[in-house]
Amino acid sequence: MQCLSYVKKLTGLVYCHNMKQMLRFFIGTIIIYFLFIDTQPANSGAYLQSSHGDSTYGVKRNASGFPSGYPKGLCAHCHEQHANIDGSEPAPSDGGPSLFELFSDNHIAQTENFCYQCHKESGSYQSGGMVNRSYSYRAGGWTADSVNDILESFNYGSPDSSHYLDDIVTFISGKWGYTANSNPCTACHNPHSAQGDPPNMPNGPKNTSTTRGWPVSRPSLHSKDNNTWGLWGDVSGERMSIFTYQAPYRFNSSTNYEPDGSTTVYDGSNLTDFVSFCTDCHNDSNTIYSTPLFRDSNKFNWNTEQHGGGVASYGCSDILPPYQEAQCGSYVLSCTDCHEPHGSPNIFLIRKEVNGDEVTVDAGNAPGPDERENTEWIFLCSRCHDGLSIPDGRHTHPFFVPPQVSGCSSLQCHEAGDYYRVCTECHNHGNQDIDGTPFGEPLL
Repeated sequence: MQCLSYVKKLTGLVYCHNMKQMLRFFIGTIIIYFLFIDTQPANSGAYLQSSHGDSTYGVKRNASGFPSGYPKGLCAHCHEQHANIDGSEPAPSDGGPSLFELFSDNHIAQTENFCYQCHKESGSYQSGGMVNRSYSYRAGGWTADSVNDILESFNYGSPDSSHYLDDIVTFISGKWGYTANSNPCTACHNPHSAQGDPPNMPNGPKNTSTTRGWPVSRPSLHSKDNNTWGLWGDVSGERMSIFTYQAPYRFNSSTNYEPDGSTTVYDGSNLTDFVSFCTDCHNDSNTIYSTPLFRDSNKFNWNTEQHGGGVASYGCSDILPPYQEAQCGSYVLSCTDCHEPHGSPNIFLIRKEVNGDEVTVDAGNAPGPDERENTEWIFLCSRCHDGLSIPDGRHTHPFFVPPQVSGCSSLQCHEAGDYYRVCTECHNHGNQDIDGTPFGEPLL
């Protein structure tokens, strides 16, 4: 008589409906107990605390032929240890053995990635569907965002922008224990510990119906041991409050602050230290090639940039709330104050909502009302700096003749009789000169 068995989720006991096999099982259990009586129970680590492993809202594959009785959070929703489970649900990667025992290919292209099997709006295998909003929506409260899944976020068309996954694979391969077979999403997320970060919720240590979680893990701390490669931002020493930080306003508000709508917390104690996180890759040492831009991204040192740890030596008389002139030279911005982590309908991953209002930088050099090149970057810069004219992108530069630049005059820095320049001709990450003349310090 064939043994009919099942694995009880919590205890791991196997029940066999056959007396002889039950006796063998009983004797074997006693032997195992005495052999391992001094050992500790197996530890599931961070997985049960993650969004994927939670028994209430965790991963649950919904596919034809896949057992519907499998509980949420079960490993088999992503991993198939031997072969595909009979039915029409996806077979393992390449139809055979897989490096990660996944039911689908790990990564193929920008539009084909294992994580997209669930993290997409249409055709998701996640039971009940999957919604993942932009940072502008989640932290900024900009609810006009129509993009609501990861696949869409990574597939904005030109001239818009997304992190390019193939370039990420190329960059991380051989670094920090990653290989050419690593999923690019794991450069920023540990799938076995990542927590959710739903919009408009108060801050908290874990993603439930009422609290936010911590979704990222630093790539430089990557380890194949999931208990070692922990979350980044889930403890106080890993948050923006380690700097002099001022949270920007949320959309259409002058009282509620990012990232969770608080009216009292704005020092970054509720925000992941994205400076340390992002500069693992984006710094003055690493060369990162951008396939869509056909160039290397700018190298820069956030510790010396004026929006970073460097001193804004020209003052902040034009600064807008909630930033204060008295704190000028001390503020350190978070990368996410201006940039989306996945993708954006703006170029260079610029957010659609910054410090309380919408931002449009579709091309950066679109024609202005008088047919001259307009600088859409003004839409971004004017969210924190006053005196910038949004309608046509022209403004009188508040520090027109920088004293560090010997001999700089209006004719040298600007066209004769014209105070108009595209912001990014001078103000971009890593730049320290004006038209080839050293300025003396970073200009962003």
